[in-house]
Amino acid sequence: MTMPQNPLGGTHVLNGARGFFRLAEGLRWRLALGVGLASAAALASFGLLVLSGWLLAGAAVAGLGGQAAARAFNIMLPATGVRFFALVRILARYLERVVAHDGALRLGGRLRGWVYARLAPLAPAGLTSMQGGDLLGRFVSDTDRVAAYYTDVALPFCRALLCSVVFVGVFACVLLSAALALAVGLLLGGVLVPLVVGPAMDRLVRLAAEKQSYVQVELAQTLQNMGEYLLWDGARSRTRHWHAQQAVVDGARWKLDALESAARGLIGMITFVTVLGVLVLAASACQAGQLHVAEIPMLVLGVLAAFDVAVPLPMARQAGAEARFALTRLETSSAPAPAPAPVAVVGEAHKPHAPYDLEVQGISFAYPNTITPVFQNASLTIRQGEHVALVGPSGIGKSSLINLLFGFYAPHSGCICFGGVDVSTLRAEDMAAFISVATQDFHLFAGTLRDNLLLAAPQATDQELADVLEAAQLTKFIQSLPQGLQTWVGNDGLRLSGGQARRVAVAQALLRGTPWLVLDEPTEGLDAPLEQALMAALVRRGTRTTILCMTHRQAVLPFMHRVVRVEDACFRPGGGSDMKN
Repeated sequence: MTMPQNPLGGTHVLNGARGFFRLAEGLRWRLALGVGLASAAALASFGLLVLSGWLLAGAAVAGLGGQAAARAFNIMLPATGVRFFALVRILARYLERVVAHDGALRLGGRLRGWVYARLAPLAPAGLTSMQGGDLLGRFVSDTDRVAAYYTDVALPFCRALLCSVVFVGVFACVLLSAALALAVGLLLGGVLVPLVVGPAMDRLVRLAAEKQSYVQVELAQTLQNMGEYLLWDGARSRTRHWHAQQAVVDGARWKLDALESAARGLIGMITFVTVLGVLVLAASACQAGQLHVAEIPMLVLGVLAAFDVAVPLPMARQAGAEARFALTRLETSSAPAPAPAPVAVVGEAHKPHAPYDLEVQGISFAYPNTITPVFQNASLTIRQGEHVALVGPSGIGKSSLINLLFGFYAPHSGCICFGGVDVSTLRAEDMAAFISVATQDFHLFAGTLRDNLLLAAPQATDQELADVLEAAQLTKFIQSLPQGLQTWVGNDGLRLSGGQARRVAVAQALLRGTPWLVLDEPTEGLDAPLEQALMAALVRRGTRTTILCMTHRQAVLPFMHRVVRVEDACFRPGGGSDMKN
């Protein structure tokens, strides 16, 4: 598996604005252009409204002043300005949407790459404390909220800051007292109001997000076990439980909406007071001869246009709280795993080499938060080309050997060598180049049979597919399907029987053609004749392949060279077979 490019590096943690700024490396000019275009649109709207007030008021005054005054009023200047600002506003808004949202989508793609690059090395050991619905919610919803920080938070606040300075500067050129009144109003509406409502928004955002995450987790688990809930008539109780939890989420969202609406209303009141103040100051200045009467509506309308950049700030403050909480969840979910991480070693000289022997030397291991050891000073050697059955009761530790072999967990003591190399120095993808595994808890994706097979070997030919299907005893089944390999298997292989789905997993492992083949209960759910045919085909096909078969079925043992029993946390000889391959 090839990890995606990580703009933040493999171990760097997104740390607030600094991490976000680093995430935007290479996109900063694009993001700055989005802020510039948004500011240009707001400034054009301000200029359009101000010049419209001057044009209408000036034309009215000139008309009332008689023919001489009408001729003296140059209507072409403000009219041209109105057309110019109208055109600029349209173009700036369109380009701002294109540039800003393109930047946000690019940020989202980078952020998902960062999250995946952090999560993939943790699986499965580092993700055991997280539930599937919550993990999916974080990967999808939380990355969207963090990526939207640019369009929903940074852009509105930057636009408000830049435009407010220009608005106050323009007013200062006309009337200084009006500029001071506008500055005070913008500070109250754009700074004080978001600060006042911020703490309450933080609490409600956290409550809503935590409850929503809980509902997603419960819903995902219920859907996965829907058959059992319907069988035991538990679906109704689960529905009532969801309604109760969703009511809490809806209540928090309603309070957030009410709080944001109240903040907007407060900004509206501040706008009204500022308009009255500027109107009084402008009228006084007009009486004192400092201002033309046509400039009074220009200043009043300018105040209304200036506050357009302050009105979205409460919503931006709420989006900021959501982005910060989502960022915290992403950082928590991508924290380093408690087990020592495998060291990635580059170079062919440090990779496993023939003969691909497995040597387990005195390992001891227990799963986190458990007392009973899975292995205690256990040793095992499997030579290349051997067919070995690993037997023992369920839960004794047969499958745990796979987790240790691929470095998903680290043994507490001892070491495991494969092909002359300590597996602790290898990545899981390095081991996957030599070992194919058909696990007991395999997963089939919602696609066609061909799609699921090609996941194991995307470049496989039709003949190779036919060969592995024959070995997995699936040829007749595929031929009986109207659509053959194009048959849709459903979510998690729901349209296949348990035995059919298990044989598809075996075919996937065979298709990779690795020197080692690990089979975990490959014949579970098969009748006796099909079980014998499958094992015989696997043995014929794998004459030069090392086969490690974990099973509790006695019918499989005659096909193996020897049997190893897992008991008392150790590997012990369990007999052999007389069958010759």
